[in-house]
Amino acid sequence: MREHREDKINVAILDFGSSAIKLAVAEKMAPGDELFRTVYLDSEPSEGAVQRGVVFNLSETSEKVRKLLSRAEADLGIEIDHLYASISGQGLHSLLIKQVEEYDAPHEITQADIERLWGKIEEPDGKFFLNADFARFSVNGSSVLRPVGVKAMKLQVSIQTVVTDRMVTDNVEEVLAHKLDLEVEPYLVGVVELSKRVLTPEQKRIGSALVDFGAETTTVAYFNHGVLESLRVIPMGGNQITYDLTDLDISPEEAERVKIAHASLSLDTSDKEELIVKAPDMRTDKRISRYNVNQYIEARTHEIVDNIKAIIARAKGSEGDYKVPGGMVITGGASKLAGLPEYLKDKFGGELSVKQVSPAFFSDGGNQELTANPEFHSLYAMLYAANVDVARTEEEPSVVEQHEEQHEESAIHIVEGEADIMSQPGVLPFDEEDLKPQADPAPRVKPRRERTPKPKKEKNSKSSFMGRLKDLFAMSDDDSNFSDDED
Repeated sequence: MREHREDKINVAILDFGSSAIKLAVAEKMAPGDELFRTVYLDSEPSEGAVQRGVVFNLSETSEKVRKLLSRAEADLGIEIDHLYASISGQGLHSLLIKQVEEYDAPHEITQADIERLWGKIEEPDGKFFLNADFARFSVNGSSVLRPVGVKAMKLQVSIQTVVTDRMVTDNVEEVLAHKLDLEVEPYLVGVVELSKRVLTPEQKRIGSALVDFGAETTTVAYFNHGVLESLRVIPMGGNQITYDLTDLDISPEEAERVKIAHASLSLDTSDKEELIVKAPDMRTDKRISRYNVNQYIEARTHEIVDNIKAIIARAKGSEGDYKVPGGMVITGGASKLAGLPEYLKDKFGGELSVKQVSPAFFSDGGNQELTANPEFHSLYAMLYAANVDVARTEEEPSVVEQHEEQHEESAIHIVEGEADIMSQPGVLPFDEEDLKPQADPAPRVKPRRERTPKPKKEKNSKSSFMGRLKDLFAMSDDDSNFSDDED
């Protein structure tokens, strides 16, 4: 059993992925300390319980999370009552919020005017606020750092936010808070947290992109003028490529194996190699052309890349202008596809810098089980933001008291090939499809301990939104421009 030290805290992150639900626990010296040591990492296959990054089957998801928590608690010798949850996938996007106040005569702006402007901001119907970039003020159409004390006829505030469909967070809350009686800290957006670690201020200033190639989605975060300009989720990922390869009359499992072992985005017409694969009956062998495999790979990747270019061009407000002078950084399980960096460089223009996230991006030099694996980069970045201990402080200390017995460092459980498969047909990024119904829920497992379900609380959308917005809002300390993108 792991020794509990009073001067340290354990933080936990739960990541709902389309291919696997992942749990990570890290040890920090104190709340707010960026340095940490991963002490536990485990995963459960999503198996349809999570689709396109969204919790779909509540019962199945709760049982998978329960299993993860039970194993972690047994291995670490602690009880996990607080954790952070990631929000990603379908429904996640940036939203530029603007609010304007006009005056009949020149008016000296006061702090009360600023508060009144804030009070007019309303949460969009059906959306849940997750993150806010720097607020940008303008007076009479000109950008102003500190509007208080300035005379104005027109005062405007613009905030680039990240939102998701309220159904997404409601489902997570139902699973964690109501079914499992867990305290959930503010939701984290993995790609936003990762951007803080892998993109420099200069890259964000001149224009750059972070692209997360996942199992069923591809998430694009475009930065310019030092701030997030646009975040969009394309409902296509590595799974779609696997689905396409089944047209070669092979099973999805064999298609996934072929994709990982033999696929490449380098199309060479002189490549005459034939691959020996299992027929759908999984008993007899058949031969398929490696060049033909790569044609399927390239066709679907081309479609995904076209969507990435369209998202960036839309954010820049100029059709066909998808240049990113600050370069592109890629991550996610599907980013391991052979030849992807070179392919992106070719499609975006030969001068584009494309780098894949690696341990060299992170200054701490540790946590190799996370930093060396693209499937876990976002999870690793979210651990930086976590600062609340897993123990419920109002409960008796006995739940965290430890025996004298020592336990070796826990083994790291990793799902091979996570984020590399997709089974839904592709669509354009702004035409999101309804999720398909799944099979009957999986049988229940024995609960790890008795939990008292929490009653559902009445929600006050306006007050909760303003609280979240003000918690995350920060005044800018530079005079960079802000986006007019209405995403």
